[in-house]
Formats: sequence, structure tokens, C-alpha cells
Amino acid sequence: MKFCNKILLAIWGVVLSLLVITFFIINYWMRSRIEETFSDELRRAFSTLLVNTSLQSEILRRASQVIAESPRLRAVVELRDPRTAYQLSQEINQTTASDLFVLTDLRGRPLVQMLQGQRQEWDLASFQSVKQAMRQNPATDIWMMGGHAFRVASVPILVDRDLIGTLTMGFTITQTEIHSLQSQVNSQIVLAQGNEILLSTLDPGQGRTLLTAWESAGALVPPAPDDTMGRVFKVSADNESYVGTVFRLNRPGQPDGVISYLLVKPVEDELNRSLKPILGTFGIVSVIFLALTTIIGHVISLGITKPINALVQGTSEVSKGNYDYGITVAGRDELSFLAQKFGEMSRSLKEKITELDRLNKDLVARNRDLDETLRQLKEAQDELLRSERLAATGKLTAQLAHEINNPIHNIQSCLKTSLGRLPGETQGRELIEIAYDEISRMSKLTRQLLDFYRGSLVPDEARPIRLNDVLREVLAAFAEEFTRSKIEIVADFELNLPEVGGSADKLKQVFINTILNARDAMLHGGLLRLATREEWGAVKVLVTDTGIGIPKENLSKIFDAFFTTKGKVSGVGLGLSVSYGIINQHRGTISVESTVGKGTTFTISLPSLRATVPSATSYERETP
Repeated sequence: MKFCNKILLAIWGVVLSLLVITFFIINYWMRSRIEETFSDELRRAFSTLLVNTSLQSEILRRASQVIAESPRLRAVVELRDPRTAYQLSQEINQTTASDLFVLTDLRGRPLVQMLQGQRQEWDLASFQSVKQAMRQNPATDIWMMGGHAFRVASVPILVDRDLIGTLTMGFTITQTEIHSLQSQVNSQIVLAQGNEILLSTLDPGQGRTLLTAWESAGALVPPAPDDTMGRVFKVSADNESYVGTVFRLNRPGQPDGVISYLLVKPVEDELNRSLKPILGTFGIVSVIFLALTTIIGHVISLGITKPINALVQGTSEVSKGNYDYGITVAGRDELSFLAQKFGEMSRSLKEKITELDRLNKDLVARNRDLDETLRQLKEAQDELLRSERLAATGKLTAQLAHEINNPIHNIQSCLKTSLGRLPGETQGRELIEIAYDEISRMSKLTRQLLDFYRGSLVPDEARPIRLNDVLREVLAAFAEEFTRSKIEIVADFELNLPEVGGSADKLKQVFINTILNARDAMLHGGLLRLATREEWGAVKVLVTDTGIGIPKENLSKIFDAFFTTKGKVSGVGLGLSVSYGIINQHRGTISVESTVGKGTTFTISLPSLRATVPSATSYERETP
């Protein structure tokens, strides 16, 4: 054999050996990169699943809390009647479309247990979320019922911070949800209870084999509660290698055991797909290496350093937040595939961040809607409580005034007769006069109490009323008194103001109470402004003064009976309570805005008798 052939054979042997070694090195490197990439993706998938599950649990918990704050639900739970609770539960279940619905009383005894819309019974003592709710701590968990997994939220039902029961709502984890999670985490998913498969994106045979191998390797160990990344395991089954992680769904100590998601990625399939473009050109590259070793070495060096520099530049750009940066690597080797995967990873990362931002905005919007709903519920509750207090106070005061009115009148009549019979110089007459004045004051007080009940609670026949005329009468009656008090009156009445239905005398009483309160608030004079407007089918009267104002802490109490802040005794604190009852009787509203030191505005709104709202508005201004 010629020496050149030996040299050639030696070169070929070295090149072939290097090629074989290179192939195994590439295989090993690609496998390591794939396992490392899969491990990173699984950790990111674990974090994504953690965020997704937390958001779903938070939304379910907030929805359950909103329902638990329903006055009807509280009333039914306090009643403790299972039949009534079941009827209300059916209505709520139809509205929320929940798959699991449980109501308990304050001792944890079930009032209603519904599964898939059907009434059932089971033992609640072992469910941790219900125990947490009994301690007034809302909790979420995963329950197993009828071979299905349910995502549930248990919340306490409270009345004035006192526990009266608990509410548990849940929704089934479906195959559709599993496939949706698969697209988000880019991994195969198995929902398992211990070593039993509940749902899976794998075919049944492959899933059972993989779960058995996973259990044999001791990898079905749930992560620690504070683990936010997940532990990645490697197992082999049916000539395939997998990397995966376990994500626990339910709380520890549940009777159903561990319910978890198993996230897996096949390594061999990915490795074969990665090496397939390399094997097609391996023979040609070998021949070229044997013929042009030096040239190929130079080409290879260029072919390696250039894409690596592109990848380094790409990682630098991504670290700066430029997720749209594209890495262009020519060829079909492993570096081009790596560049492609790196680009896919950047796009996937951008999509995940965008999705998290969208979910955060959605959560903020839901919180805003929830806060608005809670505010409206609070206002309605305050309105109801005020009306109930007014009715109760009216009845009580009317009964008391009626009982003591006759004796007072008799005493007053006797004292008056005695004063008429006694000469002016009679000794002790002044004592009888004092007694007569005091009994007259008591008679006035009982009359005010009766007026409070009759005026604000007893309805009158409604008649068409021109509010501008009523206000002019009131201003005319008190014009001289306001002039003496150095109070300037400005009337800003809208022309062609529509009529309202009601009692002119009662509405006149409301306006008198309001402007007298304004007078008392302007001890050293000021400006009193009365304005009328028509807005959206309602007639509004605004009474504004420049007095001392009302402290913020008293604004919610001024319509309560017997509440007053006046320094001297000038009544019994019924004026605004009467006004509130009269306006309520006329299907209207009365509200107040005040700033201490600047003044107060009372706004009275009454429904208009005119069906349409005028397109243009004109005003007249007058100063009485």
C-alpha cells in the first residue's frame, strides 16, 4: 500500500474517529441542552401553572364572597331551614352555573349539598377548606366527588362580624381545561389522584405506563408549600426518557390523598427531531472532510463562531427586554435549530408576559367592579336601615305622645283656669305661671312628636304641585326674619318647571325645616341660595348656605330621629327626620354635601309629572 494511501487511511481513520466522537458529543450535548431546556421550561410552566391556579382560585373566592354577602343568603342561613336554603341554592346555582354548592350553619352542619345540580349528602368534617371557613378564613382547595376533581372556594357567611354559616362553591376540572393548560405550558399534562389518572393529554396506555414508572422512581412527591419553581425529575418508560415535575393542587391532610398535575416532556422524541437534519448530511460532510480537511476545518470554524456570536447577541438583546429580536443563522445544523428554539423561547416568554399583564388588568377590572357592587350594596343597606329606624321611631313617638297628651292637656287646662281665677297680686301665683309655661312646653313637645309620625309616615292624597310657587311662599313668610339675621337670599328658579305629585303642605314643611337649619348655621349672617332644576325626568331643589358646615362624621346621622348638633335647645332633633320621611313618601331622595367652614347644600329630588325632558333650559333670577 502506498504511503500516501496509508496517510490517507490514517487521515480517514482520524477523521472518521473524530466524526464518530463528534456525533456522540453532539448527541450528548443536544440531550443535555434539551433536558436543561425542558427543565427550565418545566420550571417556567410550574410558575405559570402556579399563577394560573392562584388567579382561578382568587376569582372563585371573590365570587363566592360576593354571593356570601347577599342579604337573602344571610337571612336563609340564619333561618336554618334546609328546604328554604335548597330553593335559594337552586336559584344561585342557575345564575352561577357552578357544579358544586354547599351551605352549612355556624356549627358546620350542612343545610344544602348539591353536586352537578342534584341534591346529595356526604361528610364535610374532613374537608380543610370548610374548617378554615368556620374560622372565618376564606380558603380554596380541590375536592374529589364522584370520580371528578372540583376546584372549590369556601368562605364564611358573616353578619356584623359574627359567623352564621359557610358557603362552598366549585367547578369541575374538565378535559377542555387540561388541553388549554397544555397550550399554555407547552407540556403534556396528567391530572392524577395518587397513582390513578383522572385526566390526561396522553393516550391512556402511555399515561398509565408513565405514571407507574414515575411512582417506581419515587418522583410522585409533591413539592414543598414554599416551592415556586418545582423539582424536575427524569424517568424512563417504553424506551423513552422523560423529564417532568409534580404540581400539587389540594391541601395536605385531605382524605382523597394527593391530587396533582404531572407535567412531562419526552426527551428522545425531541432529540430525534433535533438530530434528524444532521444525519441527512453526515455522510456528505464525512466525504468532504476526507477530501478537504483543511478547508472544511476553516469553514466549520466560521460556521460555529458566527452563529454563536449571533446567539450571544440575541441573549444580550433579550436580557435588555427586546423579545422581538430575531436571530438569523443559516444552515440546518444544531446551531440553526438552537437559534430557532431560542427565538421560539423569546416569543413564548413575550407571550407569557403579555398574558400575565392581561390577567393582571382583568383582575384589577374585576376588583373595581366588585368594589362598586359592594358600595352599591352598602348604600342600599344604609337606606333600608334608615327607613326601618324612621318607621320604628315614628310609631314609638306617636304611641308615647298619644298616651301623655291627654293628661298634659288636662293639667294645662287646670293651670290656666287657676290663673284666671287668682288675682294678679296673689301670693304663689308666679309658681303656677312657671308650672303653666313648663306644661305648655311639654304640650308643644308632644305635638311635635305627633307631627313627626303623621307628617313623615302617614301618606296624603297626591296632587299636582308647582314647586316654584311653594318656595316663593316659604321665602315670603321668612323674608323679614332672614333680613333681621343679615342673611341674603338668592332665588334661582327654572322657568316652565314641570309639576310634581304630592302634598304641598308636607313639602312646604320640608323646605321650612331646611331653610331654618340653614339660618341656624349662619349665626353671623351669610348667603342662602335656593335653586330649582329639571334633570332627567326629575325636579331638583338645591338649598345652599354659607354657614359653619357639618362635620364629616355627622353626615350619616343627620337624618336620624332626635339627632341634633345645635348648641341650644331649639327642638327635639326631628326636623330632618320628618323631611326624610316626607321625601321618601313622595318617592324622592334627599342628600347633603357639606364642607366645614364653607357651607352646606341639601339636594331634594322629586319625580316629575312630565314624561319628557326639555332640550333647552331657561332661568329666572330674583332676590326677595
